Amino acid sequence: MSARYQTSSQLKNAAKDKLTGKYGSAVLVTFLSSLISFAVSFLVSNIASMTETAVYAMTQQTAAVTVLSVVFFLLSLVISIVLGVFELGLSLFFLNVACGQPFSAADLFYGFQRQSNKALGVSAVFTLLNTVCLTPSQLFLELFLNTQNSAWSTGALISLGIGLTIYIPLSLSLSQTFYLMLDFPDRSARDSLKLSIRLMKGHKRRLFYIQMSFLPLILLCLLSFGIGFLWLMPYMYMTSTAFFLDLMSSPEKTEKFPTAP
Repeated sequence: MSARYQTSSQLKNAAKDKLTGKYGSAVLVTFLSSLISFAVSFLVSNIASMTETAVYAMTQQTAAVTVLSVVFFLLSLVISIVLGVFELGLSLFFLNVACGQPFSAADLFYGFQRQSNKALGVSAVFTLLNTVCLTPSQLFLELFLNTQNSAWSTGALISLGIGLTIYIPLSLSLSQTFYLMLDFPDRSARDSLKLSIRLMKGHKRRLFYIQMSFLPLILLCLLSFGIGFLWLMPYMYMTSTAFFLDLMSSPEKTEKFPTAP
């Protein structure tokens, strides 16, 4: 990688500097986003479970429960797409902090107020990518837990390996989409996705290494019963923002970004 790009440690140090004096606001925004997403998902999951139990108790038919399961699964996909819009607001908040612009917790809801259709479209792409690549392994795992049949555990491992092989490079290629939507608000959702792929060409390994470098801290946060994530999540988001700004400051960026029509 060319020396003109910052290293992982340099980006992390830059993230710490940018968060100095602003960590409280960053913790609030990331916590609020996580809380809303968790509350909505938890509520829908409980409603689904209670409804399926009640229907089976009344009908004693597994077919009816299966139909309900499919309906709630599709509903959960729609909810995931809507909740994914918060990523645009988080991107705006951390970009504002990093660039010394005014920021507030209200930035979190930007995607629901501006560019909502494009944000929903991009969120749908990420949600479907996640579903297609990772859901099969989850289904196999559930079958293994219910039956204790080792064949299902083998299927879970194989499908997880295949899913991650597809998911990781694609998610890395599309990782800059929300930032690009903010920098180029006149571009369509499809254009923003394409621009991210173009911008990330030759940089996926670098971003993957940066993401993996957080694993020790993630493990420590798990040992703290998740409390540490209150501090880690802003740090990770700001490092990702610093990575984007580093990419956009490169002379190569002008070669990858043709003038908008």
